[in-house]
Amino acid sequence: MNKTLKTILVVVAAVAAFVVLTLLFGTLFGGCIAKNYVNGHGEELLGRKTSVERVGMNLFTGHVSVRDFAVYEDNGTDRFAGFDSLDVGVSLLRLIGKTVYVRGITLSGLDVEVRQEGGHFNFSSIIEHFQKDTVDEPEDTTPSGWVVSMHNIRLVRGRLNYADVDKGSNWGFNDLDLKIPDFTVGGEGQTDAGLTLAFADGGSLMVNAALNPSTNVFDLKLGIDGFALDQVKPYLVDVAYVDRVKGHLSVDAEAAGRLDSLMNATMSVRANLDGVDIRDKEQASVLSLRHLGVDVAKMVLSKNLFDINKVELKGLTARYELFKDSTNTFSRLLRRAEEQADSTAQAAQPEEQDSAKASQPAAPLKLRVGHVDLSEINFTFADHTLPDDFEYAVKDLHLSADNVTTSGSNNARLLATLPSGGKAIVNWEGNISDWKQYQRLRLNIKGLHLTDLSPYMVAYFGMPFTDGVFSFTSLNTINNSKLKGDNRIDIFKPTLGDSREDVKPQLRLPVRAALYILKDKEEKVFLPVPVSGNVDSPKFNYFKLVWKTLGNLIVKVVTTPARAFDSLTVDDNGNLFIEIDPDERDFTSEQFYQIDKVAELAKMDRNVVLNLHLVTRPTHNSQVEENHERRNKILQHHLVELGVPEKQFTITKAEPDKSVKKEGYELIIEN
Repeated sequence: MNKTLKTILVVVAAVAAFVVLTLLFGTLFGGCIAKNYVNGHGEELLGRKTSVERVGMNLFTGHVSVRDFAVYEDNGTDRFAGFDSLDVGVSLLRLIGKTVYVRGITLSGLDVEVRQEGGHFNFSSIIEHFQKDTVDEPEDTTPSGWVVSMHNIRLVRGRLNYADVDKGSNWGFNDLDLKIPDFTVGGEGQTDAGLTLAFADGGSLMVNAALNPSTNVFDLKLGIDGFALDQVKPYLVDVAYVDRVKGHLSVDAEAAGRLDSLMNATMSVRANLDGVDIRDKEQASVLSLRHLGVDVAKMVLSKNLFDINKVELKGLTARYELFKDSTNTFSRLLRRAEEQADSTAQAAQPEEQDSAKASQPAAPLKLRVGHVDLSEINFTFADHTLPDDFEYAVKDLHLSADNVTTSGSNNARLLATLPSGGKAIVNWEGNISDWKQYQRLRLNIKGLHLTDLSPYMVAYFGMPFTDGVFSFTSLNTINNSKLKGDNRIDIFKPTLGDSREDVKPQLRLPVRAALYILKDKEEKVFLPVPVSGNVDSPKFNYFKLVWKTLGNLIVKVVTTPARAFDSLTVDDNGNLFIEIDPDERDFTSEQFYQIDKVAELAKMDRNVVLNLHLVTRPTHNSQVEENHERRNKILQHHLVELGVPEKQFTITKAEPDKSVKKEGYELIIEN
């Protein structure tokens, strides 16, 4: 049991014992004698100064009353606790039959002030007073034969205030109303109890409980209405830099089962969270939420069973940021472990650890959610780790699903609005408990403006997008751990800006050249990106697979750019070819045109290297050999004149080969 709870129970028992003694004296010695005895011997009995205004008793009816009772703090001046009146009706004759039969107990105007500083409470001295002469003795398990039967127990107009000085926390409970119709110890009668109270800062609590002592069967009902979340802020600041916590919680819960088997109890919960607003120490919003509702029809922890009728969320706004110091929104919000050391819970006791080790393996999760509806969600992602800050806001995200279960196939649909009017649509089908068996995920992104992604283009490739609209279709399936992905990229008018000299790109891929080659006459680009793999592989990473496939595709497009050069032929090796006449000393106008087209590719992308490889047949004609050498010099000079850096091209001559059918320059484009 929690140490604080144990402490509170001990002090309650101590005060109750003192009240019983007061009633006993009132019954045996009369009201005046009891009053004088309490006022004169309070510190001896309770360890604190006490006072009582009046004690009354009637031996014939078994009625005892106490008026204006108070217990003071250790200083003897400030009031710790007290009540306006206590009325008890007892059947004295039943004591002969070893039965304590209480017809009714009514306590009115209870007022308690509890203060905590560290591990010390303002009632600690009362506990110490009752414990100082206590001797530990073996527990006597012999049945006493006595039966305590109490009825019509009531606490009315009670008030409790709890203050934690160190945390700056103050909890006020007003209008405490406790009703226990029947309470029996030692017999077989049913015990019923009911408690209602109002939180000082808004909201109320209602508890109704019934227990059969002979069978240990219990039935508990709990209701919380409008509990203000800012009352938990003093405890959140121990683990997070939270400046503001707003919102209201309402809960209706029921639990039924046996006290000796709580994990097998059947529970149901209906909870609603409204008007949540959480801000960090800079007053920046971390999360806001208009409404969250959860309706749990049945929950059994021992069976890992969760049968949920509905989960409904509306109006969620959240922001997640990455920073250059490797922190993020949540790591900055949470206090470091060393800062939490003084407030973290103590490690489990040895007996609790042994019990945990001996526990049986958890049952398989059995989950059913009848309906999921998450709507009006706005999420912003910001990345400050890039050379240029990236911020992307997804709005009006809506997720819906019906009959989600761990025991069969499921489906869900997600819609979202992207910046500049784009749309994202996700459809999912799959198995939750055995997700490797079957999954089908279709993603459609439409109308995404490439300029929004420029910070990542600059970081990875060293150049920004200045124009272009992007659409993406992806269909991925998993069957028995085998992944097959069909990704299709469709881009209209992709345009890249100048390379950034202040940025060292993470990847050196000829993206500009690839786009130049891939664009059709209408400035459209279509790229298929198929991926496949085994999800059981320890090296499996879907995004790495996509990037690797896309990178290989870009390199392949650039190194075999047939579609970009209609005027060039392709040789038997699949390389572009500029055919020449060995007897000519210079290039023709058509050949210069072909060279110019190739030069454009190198000029636009510094990641492209042109390898012009002259292939010829053997000859004994010195003039032909001279023509080859002269032509190579002309080619080198022309490329430099066109503005192609010398580091981006090489001109070589192969050994003459009699199998060569056509002489000319084989163009190999390298990355």
